[in-house]
Amino acid sequence: MSTSPFRKPLLPTHYRVLLEPPDEKGDEVLQFLSSTRRIKLKGHSFREFRREVVPLLDGRHTMADIASATAEVFAPSDLDAALGTLAEHGILREGDVAPAISEDVTARLTPQLNLFHDLGADPQAVQARLANSTVAIVGLAGTGAAVAVALAAAQVGTLRLIDSDGVSRSDPYLASAYSIEDIGRPRADVVHNRIAQNAPEVRCQTIEEDFASDEALRSAIDGSSFVVCCLAAGRISLAYRLNRVCLALPVNWLSASTAATEVILGPMVTPYESACFLCYKMRVVACAESPEDEYALQRLLDKRKHDDSTDRESLVFAESLAGNLAALEVLKALAGTPAPLAGGHVIVFDLLTLRTTRHRVLRKPWCPACHSRAAVTPRTGP
Repeated sequence: MSTSPFRKPLLPTHYRVLLEPPDEKGDEVLQFLSSTRRIKLKGHSFREFRREVVPLLDGRHTMADIASATAEVFAPSDLDAALGTLAEHGILREGDVAPAISEDVTARLTPQLNLFHDLGADPQAVQARLANSTVAIVGLAGTGAAVAVALAAAQVGTLRLIDSDGVSRSDPYLASAYSIEDIGRPRADVVHNRIAQNAPEVRCQTIEEDFASDEALRSAIDGSSFVVCCLAAGRISLAYRLNRVCLALPVNWLSASTAATEVILGPMVTPYESACFLCYKMRVVACAESPEDEYALQRLLDKRKHDDSTDRESLVFAESLAGNLAALEVLKALAGTPAPLAGGHVIVFDLLTLRTTRHRVLRKPWCPACHSRAAVTPRTGP
């Protein structure tokens, strides 16, 4: 009777199997190689194991099937021992599981599922969590469009695409999701159509409202598993509103932006546990070389209420990098993988020097937004 922990063992496709010739003692070495792992097994009959057993580790054959097919070569106990060793090293996984996604999507997501396996997670379980998640993306200029396309490729189940503006003349430069023919069309609709072409299984909800109250914004993001804010500096007033709403719900959220040659990722806000967005902005002012000038700039931006993403200095590389890094942090948060931004951290990536700096943002005592739950009160106006 088989003692294998798997009913239908599966060797993930990213492993290569290499057989070394016998040494002076007659022992063979069988290696299982991936981009980041190298497992060496030393013993005998590995040539036969690679030829007879490895092709059957496709997740379709039961242990009984494999034992029957190789009975003339391996005793059941030897076969169990060999497969048990591979299981102990995390090489094999169970192939007989109810798929969280269709066979076609599984084929497309093979690289992602293989990585989840190597990280020690159950690929189907993680993918099921992603498929059942809803992510709201506020702001669909260069960075936001990149976030949406990347999360859709990763098969996050539902995306709320929130933007009230049309595609500008600069958007096709800043984001590959847009083309020149899209200029003037609603950004949310264009991104939705792009996702429908490459990831038709992902559900998209387009919201083109320019929110006049906290209640309206709350209605748009309520029920989200995570929120990403990709608003330009000229829409900072909406970011403050989003901060209040995410605190009130509560829901975790992440800010992603660019500033000239810098990509700024964070803070990632965990309501009432980490610094909120207002804490972060107050720290920015307090730590500026000239706090008075920085405060004046923040007040000016707060009054603009205008998407200036296509007017400021930026590079397509910065927008796509910011969007993909933000999408990566969202995926890790949804998958339960430790994230470096958790706890209110900010990462700044310099495009010119390729230097990355990481800052921890401390909660601001008596912050008007997050010093207590009672401080979060809905607003009906700007």
